[in-house]
Amino acid sequence: GLRPCSTDLRQMTRQSVLRRAVFLAVVLSNGCITSFSAIHATPVSKPHWSGQVRRPTLHQITMQAAAPPARKPDELNELNELIAAVPATNSGIDIGPAIVNLAKNIVGSGVLALAGGVAAFSGSPIALLPAITILLFLGMCSGYSFAIIARVGEAVGADTYRDTWTKVFGERTALLPSVTVVFKTLVGGLCYAIILGDMAASISKLAGAPSLLLRPNVWIFIVSALILLPLCLLRDLSSLAFGSVVGTAGTLYTALFMALRGVDGSYRIGGKFHGAIAAASQPNFVAASAAAPVLNLRIFVLVSMLATAFLAHYNAPKMYQDLAPPPDGSPKLPRFNLVVAGAFGLAALLCGSIMAGGFLTFGAASQGLILNNYATSDKLAFLARLGIGLSIIFSYPLNFVGLRDGVLGLFGWRKLAERRTDVHVLATLALMIGVNGAAFFLKDLGLVVAFGGAILGSALVYIFPALMFIGYQHSLPTEKRAKGELALNYGLAGLGGFLGVVGAFMSLKKAGVI
Repeated sequence: GLRPCSTDLRQMTRQSVLRRAVFLAVVLSNGCITSFSAIHATPVSKPHWSGQVRRPTLHQITMQAAAPPARKPDELNELNELIAAVPATNSGIDIGPAIVNLAKNIVGSGVLALAGGVAAFSGSPIALLPAITILLFLGMCSGYSFAIIARVGEAVGADTYRDTWTKVFGERTALLPSVTVVFKTLVGGLCYAIILGDMAASISKLAGAPSLLLRPNVWIFIVSALILLPLCLLRDLSSLAFGSVVGTAGTLYTALFMALRGVDGSYRIGGKFHGAIAAASQPNFVAASAAAPVLNLRIFVLVSMLATAFLAHYNAPKMYQDLAPPPDGSPKLPRFNLVVAGAFGLAALLCGSIMAGGFLTFGAASQGLILNNYATSDKLAFLARLGIGLSIIFSYPLNFVGLRDGVLGLFGWRKLAERRTDVHVLATLALMIGVNGAAFFLKDLGLVVAFGGAILGSALVYIFPALMFIGYQHSLPTEKRAKGELALNYGLAGLGGFLGVVGAFMSLKKAGVI
């Protein structure tokens, strides 16, 4: 007679059905194994052939699916072999893109003040030798401390800067790095506002705009109200991700442009643009002498600037997490160290190129914002200002989000702002008025970068990472501690404290505050 089930299916053993079901479940989803096994482990009932199929009740289906069958030892072994046979997938960012992303995160608007930092202690071209040496030294120290944060974070199971500090020292001191990060983003936003106002005024002058639009403060107000405020009010800033690409292109173009102007003589006496700039901005080089030595205490103004130039350390744990692991399953830390070395090397190259290009063109006349030295009639300088300006416009909201979240977190209002739009809007308005309003009166970008780098850059880059490493090492048994590296980090913390105090003092002295 007719059979409701095929001959092949009746001849399959229960073990064979289970094996095939488990293999399919592993490929699709590990969570489906129980359901497939339960269904195939239940004997198939033969319905009566009477034109109707006897369907199981909902209760029967539920009970069958909820009661997984007992597996024999050999079935469990086969299951483990099948799971182990599924190849692991490497998710994350590869080494090359990770190097570019990190270098892009390191090099910010502060790089435009480095030429002015050299001019702060000497007007002699020879000053570039100690300047480049300090840049490379602090770049290596910054790269090492960046790697330390990721190492400690991995060891304690943390994925943020604050979390790493908290798991080493406890919640009671977590306010310290939080306040420092808020201060850093505050200084960053102030720098962005100053640069945007100066660049927009320079572009307006080139375009022959009315006299009102030649004032930087007018442009700070216009850009803040019409562009920055709407962008900062957005809840989701993922659409601005392409701004990082614009920023990299703008920085690279600026470095190439400044190198070109440094060698083509356009701003030297008799050059095409020498008479197109104010006398205070024209190249001015001073030979080193006993009365004006190259090395003097004002060099610490540049040192504190370089601390900010390599500041990206609050993103170290996240970048470590985002890096793809090695295909062979080996530890990820050597791979991460390679990324850090490549990124900080690339950042040092960009910073050194912009610093050298600006200083070798203008010498002691290099301004705190080096692009202000270039003539408004210089079309290549116009493109550099435009590129950096667009980069800052798209970078400002990212920096501002960190500032707003940090301030709201300090007061315990972050969750409230996520639920209530009015709190979100009022916090955004208040902070933008405070930060960008301060840019109306504070115009020396070099002072902002130097003082900010001395106070918070030294803490975030040198002191806090070293303290986290020291604290973690002291939590280990004595025989497992890296004694040589412990001594190195004590020195790194001391270096950070020294650079912070001296840099802040020299920055205020240069500005005439003390």
